[in-house]
Amino acid sequence: MQIDYNILIAYGGVAKKIKKKEFVYKEGNPANFYFQVIQGEIKEFSSHPEGKMFIHAIYQSGEGFGESSILLNRPYLNSAQALSNSVIIKIGMDKFLNILSDYPDISLQLMQHQARRIDDFSSFATIGLSNHSKEKIKIFLAHYKKSQQIEGRIIIPFTRQQIAEYTCLRVETVIRTLKEMEIQKEVEIINRKLYY
Repeated sequence: MQIDYNILIAYGGVAKKIKKKEFVYKEGNPANFYFQVIQGEIKEFSSHPEGKMFIHAIYQSGEGFGESSILLNRPYLNSAQALSNSVIIKIGMDKFLNILSDYPDISLQLMQHQARRIDDFSSFATIGLSNHSKEKIKIFLAHYKKSQQIEGRIIIPFTRQQIAEYTCLRVETVIRTLKEMEIQKEVEIINRKLYY
């Protein structure tokens, strides 16, 4: 979901530079801000004490995040970290809620956005039910392709490491499985780019 940059600034939003690997917030921090990416990429993820990571989303230019915790009035449920040098706008919780109150169309967009996220989560939940790496990867690729609403083969913009983090697999398993899928003509790998 994207809120017009001018509205965010008018309500007190502040642009902030974030360095690669810098945290925007960590799981359990108080949810005091809504964020929107101006430039770069931010990943939202959960981590397990054993070191495993599960990516919930990767946000790019124009995409916002952090609103769920604000609306629920509880700490951030996940962590958010820059994948590249980025610029974000952050706006305080009260000012964000004022925007929703003053702009019913933005409130509606937010509800639709949250409904899509619930739908996405339901689709991704099937990844966890599978015991087979190939099936997990196919579910992930099919879900991404469906979200892009493109027919035919599309380029998958995720690294092998990111696919591993989305599917809770080891990166070595992802690489081996994608090679098998390439041999079976289920995916194409051209110049290290993945097509599905």
